[in-house]
Amino acid sequence: MERAGMVLQQPGQAGAVGAALAGGCGFRRFALVTALLAAAWAGAAVLAVANGPVRIPPVHVVSALADRVGIRAGTYEERERLVIERLRLPRVVLATLTGAALAAAGATLQALFRNPLADPGLLGVSSGAATGAVAAIASGIGAASMWWVCGSAFAGAMGAVTLVYVLGAPGGRPVPSSLLLAGVAVSAFLGSVTSVVIALVPPDEALRGILFWLAGGFSGAQWGYVRVVGMPVIAGLLVMGLAGRQLNLLAVSEELAATSGVRVGLTRAVLLGAATLATAASVSVSGTIGFVGLVVPHVLRLVLGPDYRYLLPASMVAGAAVLVGADTVARTVVRPAELQVGMVTALAGAPVFAVILLRQRSRLAIQV
Repeated sequence: MERAGMVLQQPGQAGAVGAALAGGCGFRRFALVTALLAAAWAGAAVLAVANGPVRIPPVHVVSALADRVGIRAGTYEERERLVIERLRLPRVVLATLTGAALAAAGATLQALFRNPLADPGLLGVSSGAATGAVAAIASGIGAASMWWVCGSAFAGAMGAVTLVYVLGAPGGRPVPSSLLLAGVAVSAFLGSVTSVVIALVPPDEALRGILFWLAGGFSGAQWGYVRVVGMPVIAGLLVMGLAGRQLNLLAVSEELAATSGVRVGLTRAVLLGAATLATAASVSVSGTIGFVGLVVPHVLRLVLGPDYRYLLPASMVAGAAVLVGADTVARTVVRPAELQVGMVTALAGAPVFAVILLRQRSRLAIQV
């Protein structure tokens, strides 16, 4: 029954929503956890800016950053300010945006597909970006400018998602199970294409560049990338972050969402588009980075429960903190050499996810 533009839930519907959110947290726990995650991100960001070939005392980092917003908090050298602002801060900002985008997209897709193993690469975004970037590097145009690599990666990601939509939308109406299978098929095909290109590339600098891009990282970060990537990532995060109520309903069933006033087709398309846009923009400059979108929502779900009104914003902050921290580890653990961020997230994320699966295997049944 509809009254004053609002749809009243039937008792059975309310019970289904309540059961779905059982064990969820209250606002106080959410605020506490989010504050702790924000503090972790701030600490990781300061350490990331402080560490490098030229080590800067953390107190100088804080002083230089505070001075930029008009707060005189201490002293620092001009050389340190230049290193912070021109070399290290863009890297931290890119890692923050990428981590937030991957974690939020993972949480969103897990709700839309009602599949606990869904992640941002599910719709072919990562494989499409990899194919585009590898083609640009192998053809030689990537040597002219890193912008060609980023542009090709973004075009490849969006092209892959478009193909998945065409294959997974019989009659023009996307079906979650069909999209899932189409994503697997397209990802496998594009992965094979990428492997063929790598096999045909001579073992020179081009091959080295391809392998480094596939491993994921932020070694080429600059403010130009932040300006280009920032708007689509922030737009995608806003759309996903404001859809907590709709995701709570869609995570239970589409029928429940429809009878509760949600325009299922439009909402699903908008959220899939937002997740794809944020992920494609991030991956185009960072390369392939795995496990952030898969593990972060799972860990937070154990702490905060399944309520996406809380889970999504917390995932954004946690994803940012995880990736900034992973980037710092990648730059410092084998100094003076540097690991790729994707290696660090895979080495840390795979065992963590294995532990979660062992503890939750009775509840994490895959639903298609």
